[in-house]
Amino acid sequence: MKRTMLLRSAVILAVLGAASSGAGALEQKFWIVFTDKGPSAPHAGALPSGSAAYEAARALLSPRALERRAKVLPPGELVTADDLPVNPPYVARVEQLGGRIVHRLRWMNAVSAFLSDNALAAVRQLPFVAQAFPVLRLRVPKEPEPGPAPPSAAKVTSFDYGSSLGQVGMINATGLHDLGINGKGILVGMLDTGVKWRVHEALKTRDVLAEYDFIQGDSVTENQTGDSPAQQNHGTLTFSVIAGYMPGKLIGPAYGAQYLFAKTEYLPAELAIEEDHWAAGIEWMEGYGVDVVSSSLGYNVFDDGTGYFWANGDFNGRTSVTARAAIQAARLGVVVCDAMGNENNGDGVTGTMLTPADADTIISVGAVSFGRRLAGFSSTGPTNDGRIKPDVVAPGVGVLFATATGTSGYATTNGTSLATPLTAGAATLVLSARPELTPFQVRDILRETADTIDVEHFPERPNNFTGWGLVNAFNAAVSFGPIFSNEPTVTVSASQSVVATTVVSKFGITPGSVVVRYTVGTLTDVTTIPMTLTIPMDFPNSGRYSATLPLMAEGTLVKFTIEASDDSGRTYASPAPVRNSTWQLHYGLEGAGTEPPLPAATKLLQNYPNPFNPGTKIDYRIAGPGYVTLKVYNLLGEEVATLVSGDQPAGFYTAVWNAAGLPTGVYFYRLTSGSSPVLSRKMVLLR
Repeated sequence: MKRTMLLRSAVILAVLGAASSGAGALEQKFWIVFTDKGPSAPHAGALPSGSAAYEAARALLSPRALERRAKVLPPGELVTADDLPVNPPYVARVEQLGGRIVHRLRWMNAVSAFLSDNALAAVRQLPFVAQAFPVLRLRVPKEPEPGPAPPSAAKVTSFDYGSSLGQVGMINATGLHDLGINGKGILVGMLDTGVKWRVHEALKTRDVLAEYDFIQGDSVTENQTGDSPAQQNHGTLTFSVIAGYMPGKLIGPAYGAQYLFAKTEYLPAELAIEEDHWAAGIEWMEGYGVDVVSSSLGYNVFDDGTGYFWANGDFNGRTSVTARAAIQAARLGVVVCDAMGNENNGDGVTGTMLTPADADTIISVGAVSFGRRLAGFSSTGPTNDGRIKPDVVAPGVGVLFATATGTSGYATTNGTSLATPLTAGAATLVLSARPELTPFQVRDILRETADTIDVEHFPERPNNFTGWGLVNAFNAAVSFGPIFSNEPTVTVSASQSVVATTVVSKFGITPGSVVVRYTVGTLTDVTTIPMTLTIPMDFPNSGRYSATLPLMAEGTLVKFTIEASDDSGRTYASPAPVRNSTWQLHYGLEGAGTEPPLPAATKLLQNYPNPFNPGTKIDYRIAGPGYVTLKVYNLLGEEVATLVSGDQPAGFYTAVWNAAGLPTGVYFYRLTSGSSPVLSRKMVLLR
């Protein structure tokens, strides 16, 4: 069977760009790495809270990003010198010498820019420039080829997966779906080509928070003027594999998660895909607060014979820009999943993988067939420094996806590009059940609980062909003690509210340990009542539990948590303790929701992203009920937008501002709330 060439990619030196101002000179894109972030800026380490440097770096991070970082970093080290923006005077000097800036990379302390030969020579002489080297580019990946039909399966599940049952069932995501775990509460970033999701039946209902085109510098990731007709195909494919939801046809493992898109892969004509787009994309996602990143892109050898070579030791996880960016994201709490590539099986001694799949701390993914055999096209390890790769494998032959053409098209194809979003979906489900886990815990548990496969060809485990084995999302999730449905159900029976949830543990739930703890109205006294096992599932005393709350007046506010212990001695709660919130219901009415604790003080947070173009979000907190206004002003003090105007109860809020039509510049936004002091901050619109 002919295999697909999905992202069987090679890197070439940057394609020559437009003519520069110098006669006969051509521009090429370069990385320009600076020596520091300004003469007075800290060079390394944590930034003191409240300092000017801290505020400048903090402005580029969402509250969600800081909460995720807190899982892996000490409290005083959440914001570091790496987060500081690249020094504007340095960037301005490069522009004065003729450089056309493309991306600013905080982690690298660098910019990518088009430079002529003369401009490059001048830039290299600047005292604050450490080095300048070409930005690398990928060849254009070929379109997916049809794969074999997915196998029919007779497995009984709670959902009608249609032909996608084989791929979702093979990674045992169906078991978690049956428990009510679908990715809710987790933010996933997709680094790929464009994505056409607003019209397809399996994609249009998905929860997409933001998208950004790092090629054209706007928020449009589906096809637009200047794009190749195929630009949106591959990103639509990978997104549908992880997130699609159309019962009877296609259901992805993490259909309940939220998503970000970064359009980083350029397809038109014979141009290539730059590494700087990928690095800028993952940096943006991390600052936004993403929990998981799925990338099916990779780099190896350039067309002119230079590039990343095994013989040169380049696949050590520390050489390529993308590998370094992937590692930094993982260090900041992001689970990064990347495709090994489709460069064929190696001999287990010399690796055939692409980068950044060689990066340590991330999850590198190979492809297997539904017959649980390693796909012949799937790249293999080890890395140059002797680490085993891939980490895990997942279905990558005959995988079903939603097409970018029409509103209801589906097809099958082959490649590690399919195995990667399936694995990222499994990681998302594990985090959805246990959001406190770090990227290293997620990677390690996916390895440890993976199914041993293809032992006839690869008897030792782990190995450089199938890694630790086939991803098993269910086994991974149940390894940390009790896990609950993503949210409980609240029904009404005989005018009484009935709370129910599913809780399982592979160690067995301790009898009598599943309880509801609740408060009524504004009271703080906690009442505890036991829950009863009504539908046994999987492990001893695991399954569906319910409890009927005592009779109360209809509409009474009830805040509650659910707690369980297992026979290993571990206790867990719903909502997850790391969420610092409670469930709530109104007695006698169906449905439950979450309620975070009320803020102690009114606060206006820095917008994100910042700088932005053209949209940004502003988080604010209201300590008490009152009339709230949130307005935007230009430097002349003229009001340009009213985002909020009206009564609001105490709570946490987010406002969205689209500055389309307004010029580049500094803007101020101002919050008023009742008797609280007026709060204001500034933001930068950069076109």
